[in-house]
Amino acid sequence: MEEVIYRGRKFTLVKRARSVGGRTVWGEYLVHPGAVAVLAVAEGEVLLARQFRGALGQWTLEVPAGTLKPGEDPAEAAIREMVEETGYRPLRLELLLDFYPTPGISNERITIYFTDALQHVGVQGRDPGEEDMEVVKLPPSRVLDMIEAGEIKDGKTIIAVLAAYRKRLI
Repeated sequence: MEEVIYRGRKFTLVKRARSVGGRTVWGEYLVHPGAVAVLAVAEGEVLLARQFRGALGQWTLEVPAGTLKPGEDPAEAAIREMVEETGYRPLRLELLLDFYPTPGISNERITIYFTDALQHVGVQGRDPGEEDMEVVKLPPSRVLDMIEAGEIKDGKTIIAVLAAYRKRLI
């Protein structure tokens, strides 16, 4: 049994029932279309997006990322997000991993790619509200130091950087 509580642009909040030990237990969950992120390296430096996050009320440094459109292939979404947020088009993508960031409350799955083959095409199609987004280029060692120091707190960014480091891509 499932009841839609709220339907928004990026997610739906549902109340879902399941049977546990002969009784009905209800839970509230976010149904999400999924997202992509890209750890991109240009000329030896990691490309990050500095952007304001309203939910936090602060600026963050993150790998380029975004929500999948209905039926969209994750690799195509990754290319779209890279162009929108950085102005670079990946010429190839390597799948790093995918993961569920908050499985206790959401079915969102984030697919993370790596690329070091980029073509500069200029920023195109940025969403309203992202006009003040800034591309920051940092050496991988500095990004790792910022993660360790707690200066980068975004989970997908931390996972992407550590996975790429582990695979000796950065």
